[in-house]
Amino acid sequence: MTRQLGVLALVATAYLLIRTWLTVKSSLTQWRLVWPFVDVALITTALVLLRNPNDALFALYFIPLASAVASLRTEFAVGLAAAAAAGYLLVVQITGELWSVRTLFRVAIIGVMASLYGWIVRIVGLFERTAERAEFQAQLAREIHDGIQGLLVTLSQRLELAAGLLPDTPQRAREIVTAERETARRATDELRYLIRRLRVVPQADLATALRTQIVAMADRWSFDLTVVAASALPRLTAGAEHAVVRLIQECLTNVARHAQAQHAEVRVEAVDGTVRCTVRDDGAGFDAAQVDGGGLAGVRARVMAAGGTLEIHSQPGRGTTVSATFPVPSARVREV
Repeated sequence: MTRQLGVLALVATAYLLIRTWLTVKSSLTQWRLVWPFVDVALITTALVLLRNPNDALFALYFIPLASAVASLRTEFAVGLAAAAAAGYLLVVQITGELWSVRTLFRVAIIGVMASLYGWIVRIVGLFERTAERAEFQAQLAREIHDGIQGLLVTLSQRLELAAGLLPDTPQRAREIVTAERETARRATDELRYLIRRLRVVPQADLATALRTQIVAMADRWSFDLTVVAASALPRLTAGAEHAVVRLIQECLTNVARHAQAQHAEVRVEAVDGTVRCTVRDDGAGFDAAQVDGGGLAGVRARVMAAGGTLEIHSQPGRGTTVSATFPVPSARVREV
């Protein structure tokens, strides 16, 4: 029996190494549903070799049962519980042991501990979702305050100015009203963006999410736009992905308003554990050293707050390139 247990120990060690390697390297998420059943099989085999269903090793059944409960999948938890019960009954049958009060007590304790663990996991998940919802609401409030509210206030003030000028200088009033059409359009785009965030549906990947946003913003642009994005971009943190969308939005708005460009390109790619977003145009350009305020300064602050870096390259008459780089969270690097 000692030799058999030694072989089983070697098998269990190899299993743990393979399991760890597949968990770290493999993108096959269905493996996490297989491991608990393998755990049950190994525990059952060990009890059969020990020929003692009441051995302390029996308590290890708690580990796969707790994993099943934590998955929050009822059918999976029930299936694994049935597998564990069948395995233990097999041990009792093979070893010829009779059921006793102590055995029943052990079974009850394991069941209670697994249920308690699952309850704790559910409570923690509920608190996490509540915290995420509160963070989203606070972020949305900031977006409304910094975005559409400012645009509407500006629009209101300028229209009041135009109304005051209308009796004496109607031409100047018409110029103001014409110029503020763009402010009204930006406010409309901002509303669309906020509504889309409220109705957000998880995208398959970051590239799909970005294309959806760009298409929604591109209906009135006068320049040609090329979007280049890898088909398998890793997901970033919520703040970083939001900063990427805002960067593209602000840059393309500036191209439309100031650059007089014929073409613009948005490129999003994964590079060495980072996601890089670059917006390039062939427009009038400007002196990048003079950027100390306005929209790009706000974008820089947003990018830095999300843990990224921003570079702006531009010269008069030679177009503009704005590039932001964000690190991929370590747990997601393997998804690239």
